[in-house]
Amino acid sequence: MTMSVGPPVHHVLKLYDRRFGSCLRDVCNDRAAPHAQENEAAFEAFVRRGMMPGFLRHRKERNETESLPVRARRFLDEPNCTEGLAKYEAALWQDCFEHFECETKAYHRLADLQGTLIPRIHAHVILSPTKLAIIIPQETAPYFEVRGILLERIDGYCLEDLTLAPLPRNLGTWHHIIQLAADAAYEINKRGIIMEDCAPRNVVVDRQSQTPRIVDLAQCIFRDEMVSKWYQWGWHEDEDDWDPDVEYWEQASTLSNPGAIAAVMANRVQRRTGVKLDFRYPDWSGIIAKIKADKRGGSRRN
Repeated sequence: MTMSVGPPVHHVLKLYDRRFGSCLRDVCNDRAAPHAQENEAAFEAFVRRGMMPGFLRHRKERNETESLPVRARRFLDEPNCTEGLAKYEAALWQDCFEHFECETKAYHRLADLQGTLIPRIHAHVILSPTKLAIIIPQETAPYFEVRGILLERIDGYCLEDLTLAPLPRNLGTWHHIIQLAADAAYEINKRGIIMEDCAPRNVVVDRQSQTPRIVDLAQCIFRDEMVSKWYQWGWHEDEDDWDPDVEYWEQASTLSNPGAIAAVMANRVQRRTGVKLDFRYPDWSGIIAKIKADKRGGSRRN
């Protein structure tokens, strides 16, 4: 077997680890609750008592039925401090697991955009802690594992930092990059995915090509899953002309992933330069009108 010699290939290993991440462990007012030995001891005891399955199931059911999600930080207010710490860590484990599952699914469904509008995904990773590998039962091992994905590395800068760079001679450079990022978000929407956490901080611009990549897909909602829930909730029974395709695009319009990138950047550019950049956004009303017209036409032909 011969092996070709070429330049080194660099990747990024993204880990979903409940112990780290200031945003993940946010408590209030941008203040994070750092992981400590006390937290880990409470979590380990919670797992060993067999409490995880019931806790995860109960929280999942509440998140699906209540209007506001049950945030991990709420458990820190429980009267029993040790139990509250354990549930806090358990909820963070659940969040990390769901983020991994969501991002993995999103990359799979966006395979045609990999390498252009999003990074390429090369592998899925599971890290097992050697410290606990011998002393924990096999059925509880997943609660101590750390999942991850191996991604293409984009050598560049965060779109959020664009306005920190020296002013370009032509603001058209900034306009072009930001417009491409907004268009990338719309392309993701067109494939049945809406990002719940869409912002300039989640966009990396390739330094060489000056093209953006959306790099965070851990918090998304998927069209097919939304439609299934809408039917379960009986939305189709409330209105005679209710249509899941129309509903999807109304949801996409409300969250406006393209606007969450371009409108935010437009404000930052204007504060920095005094220049107001205008961006092109999807014609949400036109998209919905076309869906309705096409279906009316199909009904007449039938």
